[in-house]
Amino acid sequence: MNNIDITIGIPTFNEEGNIRKFFNSLKKQLLTQDGSVEVVFVDESEDKTSQIIDDLRLNNPTLNIHLIHNNDRKGVSHAWNTIFKVANGKVIILLDADIILEEKCISRLSKSINREVGLCASNTIPYRKDEGMYSHAATFIAHWLRSIRLHGLSQYTTMGRALALDSQLAKNISIPDEIIAIDLYLQCMIIKQSKRVIYNDKAMIYFFTPNNSKDFFSQIIRAIKGHKQIKDITRSLDFNAPTTLVIKEFLKNSKIHPKSAIYLLLCYCALPFYYAKNSSKVSHIWDVAYSTKK
Repeated sequence: MNNIDITIGIPTFNEEGNIRKFFNSLKKQLLTQDGSVEVVFVDESEDKTSQIIDDLRLNNPTLNIHLIHNNDRKGVSHAWNTIFKVANGKVIILLDADIILEEKCISRLSKSINREVGLCASNTIPYRKDEGMYSHAATFIAHWLRSIRLHGLSQYTTMGRALALDSQLAKNISIPDEIIAIDLYLQCMIIKQSKRVIYNDKAMIYFFTPNNSKDFFSQIIRAIKGHKQIKDITRSLDFNAPTTLVIKEFLKNSKIHPKSAIYLLLCYCALPFYYAKNSSKVSHIWDVAYSTKK
C-alpha cells in the first residue's frame, strides 16, 4: 500500500439521508485526482448508513473504499484515531459526511501539506436553508470566523468539517475520547511537533446551517465547552486571537451582514439560559443536528 498518496477519512453517524449526495460530491474529485487515493469510512450508525456505504463500495469497484463499522457509539475522536492508525496515504483528508465539496477542494488541501506545513484547514461556507433567526446567526458566525482566519493562526483556524494533515504526524497523535474540540486539539498537537498550521481560503466546502434553537445552541455550547476543556494547552502555545481583532472583525461583518449580526446578538442574549439548561448534557458524544442534514 506504499503507493497511496491520500487517505480520505469520514466518520459517519446516521447519515442515510445525505450520504449519497456527499459521496457524489466526493467521487467527482476522486476521479480527477493524480495518484492513488483510498477512502475510509468509520461508521457508528443506527440507521442504514453502513448498508448504503457498502452498496457504494460495491458499485464503485475502481475506487479504493473501506468501511469500518462499530456497533457501539464511541464518538468522532475515536473515529479520527482509527483513521490515523489505518491510513496508508502520505496525506490524510478528514471530512464530515454532511458537506458538499467545492471543485478541487481535496487537491488544494492535500497540496498545502509539505515539509513545513503539518495541517491545513478549509474554507467552510454556510448554506442557509431559510431566513430564520438561527440560520442567520450561524451564517454570521461562519463569516466572522473566516475573516479571523484570514489574519493567520488562531484558536479558530481549524474546522473539523474538512482539513488535511501529514499522515506521519497524525500517527504520533492519539486524541483522548473525552475531548470535544478535537479539531483544536489536533491543531495543538501538530504545532507541538514543530509544524505549521495554515488556512487555505480556496479549499472550499459547503455546509447547511442549523435552523432551530436545539441544534444551534448545541453547537455553540459544544464549542464553548470544547475550548474551555483544553484552554491550558492553547494558552501555552500562545495563538489565541487578540480580543481587539475579534471585535474588529465582528463589527466589519456586522456592516456587511447587519440582519444576521442582530440575530446573533439576540441568540447570545438567550445563551446563558440554554447553557445552564443543557451544558451538562453536552459531551464528546454529540447530539446530531438533523436540521443541518440535506
